Amino acid sequence: MFYILMIAIFVGSLIIQSRLKSLVAKYSKIRCASGITSNEAVEQMLHENEVFGIVVKHTGGELTDNYNSKEGTINLSDTTYDNDSIAAVAIAAHEAGHAMQDAKGMGAYKVRQALAPSVNICSRLGVYVTIAGVVISYFLDRNLTSGVGYTISTIGIVMYSVAVIFYAVTLWIERDASKRGWKSMQQFGWVSQDQLKAAKKLLWAAGDTYAIALASSAATLLRLLMMRGGRRR
Repeated sequence: MFYILMIAIFVGSLIIQSRLKSLVAKYSKIRCASGITSNEAVEQMLHENEVFGIVVKHTGGELTDNYNSKEGTINLSDTTYDNDSIAAVAIAAHEAGHAMQDAKGMGAYKVRQALAPSVNICSRLGVYVTIAGVVISYFLDRNLTSGVGYTISTIGIVMYSVAVIFYAVTLWIERDASKRGWKSMQQFGWVSQDQLKAAKKLLWAAGDTYAIALASSAATLLRLLMMRGGRRR
């Protein structure tokens, strides 16, 4: 059942990524009703929310847009930077939403930033440590000795749990940034009502990619728990 679940998550990931790319391609060809560009949208959104000192920069690639809290920059990709399409403005507004989260001291954003440096190490080592604990538990249990293996596997699970928490918090943050961006698009009249619906589809589709990442990590954690539980006396 675990493998069926992982296959379903993988297929879901492909569908979501394909839908996101399709929406970006579609709405990159349609100009915002107001004619505002992505750069102008970011500046207005930040200014109106009293967030200052953020620099908008151009970065190469497609869908490589990001907010860099250390450098205080919003980096917009080739298809977003200084573009007046619905997709460009929506994506830029989303990144501006992250800058607002940082500036306003959002608790979840702080948690994510604190977990980010260790999440890759914890997710990788957590799996290996858990498996090692299960293997040790197998031999120790056969020899009727201690529960060292179970303890080691528990440590591995705790380590991997960091990744699950990270993805859960990230999903919350991404949804919040999309809501902030969508609210600004509506508040400042950057797009028409029909275009606003299109922007919402795009913003929520982007968040769905993080929902898949959370589902995948949660499924892996469940599998590790089952492995450890199977060896407990």
